[in-house]
Amino acid sequence: MGGVLQDSVNAWWPEAILSAGALLVILTTGRRAALTITWVALMAAAAALWRSPVPPPTDVFYGFITCDRFSAAFRWIALGTTALVALMACASRREVEQSRRGEYLGLLLFIAVGLMLMAEANHLLMAYLSMEMVSLSSYLLVGFADQRRSAEAALKYLLFGALCSALMLFGMSLLFGLTGALSFGELRQASYGIAGAALPAALVAGALMLAGLAFKISMVPFHQWTPDAYEGAPIPVTALLSVGPKAAGLALLIRVLEALGPLGERLLPLLLVLTVVTMTFGNLVALVQTNVKRLLAYSTIGQVGYLLIGLVAATAKGREALLVYLAAYLFMNLGVFACALAVFHDTGSESLEAFRGLAQRAPGLSAVCAIFLLSLAGVPPLFGFVGKFLLFSSALQEGWGWVAVAAALNSAVALYYYANLIRLMYFAAPLQATAVRPAMGLRVALAVCAGATLVLGLWPAGVVEWTSRISGTLL
Repeated sequence: MGGVLQDSVNAWWPEAILSAGALLVILTTGRRAALTITWVALMAAAAALWRSPVPPPTDVFYGFITCDRFSAAFRWIALGTTALVALMACASRREVEQSRRGEYLGLLLFIAVGLMLMAEANHLLMAYLSMEMVSLSSYLLVGFADQRRSAEAALKYLLFGALCSALMLFGMSLLFGLTGALSFGELRQASYGIAGAALPAALVAGALMLAGLAFKISMVPFHQWTPDAYEGAPIPVTALLSVGPKAAGLALLIRVLEALGPLGERLLPLLLVLTVVTMTFGNLVALVQTNVKRLLAYSTIGQVGYLLIGLVAATAKGREALLVYLAAYLFMNLGVFACALAVFHDTGSESLEAFRGLAQRAPGLSAVCAIFLLSLAGVPPLFGFVGKFLLFSSALQEGWGWVAVAAALNSAVALYYYANLIRLMYFAAPLQATAVRPAMGLRVALAVCAGATLVLGLWPAGVVEWTSRISGTLL
């Protein structure tokens, strides 16, 4: 017993390292020292996560968090997202003053800790605290650019986030009053005893809790903050928001639904309807966008709809598909944002028109951007196709042919606006003749994302096998 507990405590070293690194970076005044500490913390956390054992599901810190294979997978996703965004942040020259780089990188590391804790949460209080850790740091980062629209976006994000946080807390308090339980294990046991007049109140409590999580993953109808926050935030922050909180929010949503037991099962039909509404709304509104960040914001909403298919399927195959597509989404979506950042550095514009004739000025950048866009659309043999194929298959296995058809039609809609961006790059006249020269950090991020999207799309067996060992952990 002591050995298992010690292994579980050792497994929490990455969060401790990132927390210490975040504090040191914020207290550091020099830009070079801040960058050095950031990368040392990220590499040390990656080494600790690689070396830490994955014990049988074990609750530690008085049951507030749980260490298992499921949380380990999402911790890797959080760490990988943070590292790629850090590369983009280090290369960002226009949006953040050099004198504020320490606070910028420190908040980024704090978000990484919060994302990991969201995936490990095994208690309602930890679920709330980890979400607020991510949210509060995100509000600050969205308003970090010295621009009026950045401050406005942060304020909108804060107000909407505070409302959803209050709804979630109210739902938690109702659920605690009905069950007397806060830990997920005790809550699951107590949920089977809820009946009679208490059942409607428990369902309302569960729905209110899910509202807070729906805000975090930009699920309709709690998506309103997404386009404004994405447009106003610095591009590296937008990239972070598009992947990290979505993955961690889905992990926590899976754990909460499992903790709600029969209550969660009763809420699944509602989530299934919202899944189709989310993907349809995001893709249709993306068609008319002219700003690349707003287009990718609505694209993110559509992508969340696809990911929710794996969640509502509530089977090992569904969870496997969700994890595979999350891995693909990490690389292809961050890759697109890295391309947008390179174009923004060159032109100073976030308009789609800034991509006109990009193939003539930066053939390599245009090629990898096209790869990311086609992968997001689900075109074979790229990694995004593998994830979508597994997600749509999980819907068919559940007998949801209409969901699979809706998802396929939405993918066709998405292909239209992704292909339009490719058309601008390859078949439109360039606005200027100078070559685009991305910074070294962007080149590394683009190479990693493009390589993963291509290689894992051609040889997905290793990732699929890895996720299949994880997907049944909670079932």
